[in-house]
Amino acid sequence: MSTSKRWLLDWFESNATVDRETLEQNVNVNYLDAGYIDSFVFISLIGDIEDEFGISFVNEQFMNRSFATIEGLSEILDGMVE
Repeated sequence: MSTSKRWLLDWFESNATVDRETLEQNVNVNYLDAGYIDSFVFISLIGDIEDEFGISFVNEQFMNRSFATIEGLSEILDGMVE
C-alpha cells in the first residue's frame, strides 16, 4: 500500500462517517456520493493533503473523476509527489 493511500485511509478514518473496514472495502467508491464526507469536510481534506504532501492542486485536477475516490486520489498524489 502506498504512503498516500495509507495517509488517505487514516485521514478518512478520523474524519468520515464510516469505519476503516468500510473505507478499505470501498476505495473505488465516490466518497462524496456515498456520504462519507460532505463538501465542508472535503475542503479540509484538500487543505490537509496540500499541507501534508507539500503540493498545490490545480483546478483541472478537481475535474478528474478519479479525484472522488480514495484509490484515484491516491494515484493522483503518487504522481505528484514522486
